[in-house]
Amino acid sequence: MPKETFFNLPTEKKQKLIDALKREFSNTSLADASIANIINYAQIPRGSFYQYFKNKDDAFFYLFDKQTNHAMEQFIWILQKHDGNLFDTATAFYQLIIEERENFTFFKNALLNMNYKIEESLTGIFASRDRMDHFKNIYHKINWSLLTIQSEEELFQLMKMISAVTFHNIVEKFSKDLPIDVSIRNYNGQLTLIRNGVGS
Repeated sequence: MPKETFFNLPTEKKQKLIDALKREFSNTSLADASIANIINYAQIPRGSFYQYFKNKDDAFFYLFDKQTNHAMEQFIWILQKHDGNLFDTATAFYQLIIEERENFTFFKNALLNMNYKIEESLTGIFASRDRMDHFKNIYHKINWSLLTIQSEEELFQLMKMISAVTFHNIVEKFSKDLPIDVSIRNYNGQLTLIRNGVGS
């Protein structure tokens, strides 16, 4: 979590630093990211960086949480657009991430350079005990008539499965350089298995 001095920065200076973080962490892994590059992009002294963040990881996960919140806002907007249809929303959201270049480049890079903490955070993006506000928002906008499940706990588990499938497919798409149509077909095939079940 950034220090109070970061939140007290003027808006323009804060945005410049956020843009610098996004530029560095979108182009390299957390392990290989350079504070020297960040301060160079932001045009601040090295000492200033440590007035705002404890370390490189602190800066990365601040940006990660910020981008996660943006992704969730997009997901909720798409859910409303699709009248609460969860599976149509998941497909549209997946397509947005793999086609959109500017806002999701950071996520793509994080996925391709995952450590355990990043993986745990991403697979819980839709359903996490730490992000219950996001989950509750989804819960109240779902068209329940399109689902066979009925309880909040069942939806929670379903969203965890959709999260895992979504981010597994994003990693596969970019690590194997799959064409977009192939990636979407694979993703929809897996969503169909979840939607229909595989028991007799």
